[in-house]
Amino acid sequence: MKRFLALLSLIISLSILSMWGITAPETLPKKDTTWHAYKRKLFMKFLSLKRDRYSNNHVPLCKHKIDVVFLCIEKDLPTIRHAIDAVKGLVMHPINKIYLICPNSEKLRAVAQEKGCEFVEETKIMPHLAGASPRHLKQQLIKLNADTITTADYFLVMDADTVLLQTQIFLREGKAVLNAFGEYVLGSKVTVESALKLEKYYNLDFNSHHMFFEKSKLKAMKDRLEKLHGLPWQDVLNTSEIASEAFSGYEMYANFILAFFPNEAVIVHGKNSQMPADRISGIEWQRGFLSKGYKSLSFHHSMTTENYS
Repeated sequence: MKRFLALLSLIISLSILSMWGITAPETLPKKDTTWHAYKRKLFMKFLSLKRDRYSNNHVPLCKHKIDVVFLCIEKDLPTIRHAIDAVKGLVMHPINKIYLICPNSEKLRAVAQEKGCEFVEETKIMPHLAGASPRHLKQQLIKLNADTITTADYFLVMDADTVLLQTQIFLREGKAVLNAFGEYVLGSKVTVESALKLEKYYNLDFNSHHMFFEKSKLKAMKDRLEKLHGLPWQDVLNTSEIASEAFSGYEMYANFILAFFPNEAVIVHGKNSQMPADRISGIEWQRGFLSKGYKSLSFHHSMTTENYS
């Protein structure tokens, strides 16, 4: 009996140590190995088994008022109305204002007026980038500069092709939610390391389809960028070693928070489903059965019905 108890104790101890090794931050690897992929799979399984106190049918109303920001282009017209309605119905924060940041478009202005949102022309957010930089970089910098137009202390940036499916809050008991995914892109971590020099990273992907920002922490991240590189933060991110298709403002902010404010954030499973953009017409029945297991649904133009399974 004593041998059995000793063996059981050893197994439990080894399991705890193994789980700690899988879920602890680590030095950025040179490549995404099979071992890293396996650990990430276990990490995501661990997150899926944890109770998500930020998203469920009984999530309480959060007292913290937030702004909501959508970046839109005319390609997003089929989804943006659904995305706005979902935020209004499912985000359990008092919403101060919803902003649509867009190129100059009468169609998008009409959507903003119809849905009671404030239309902001994107050149007013990052005027020195107007027409000069790749669309991907401009989108990332605009997201990180949205604090210049929002008035609440917190703001939620939503991708215009993503529709929330479950009630959600993004701040609870002083901890902000960071949605994690298993679709790992090492290049995103490399750009973060080039910019922020954090050294340790979680073996997860935080390039989610929305991000909850706290203005004071976002300012702290920008201050670090400027102190490390001796340049305005926008110019730091507009250098050749950082401004690539792999660069993600969401990934950068999440890793910064976990490095410097680890006790003020919690990692949860993103639970996002993806479909081709041409399936938006079936959103009502899709929402009905997907909301039981997923927190959000994204409609991607890069996917087609032919290659979707």
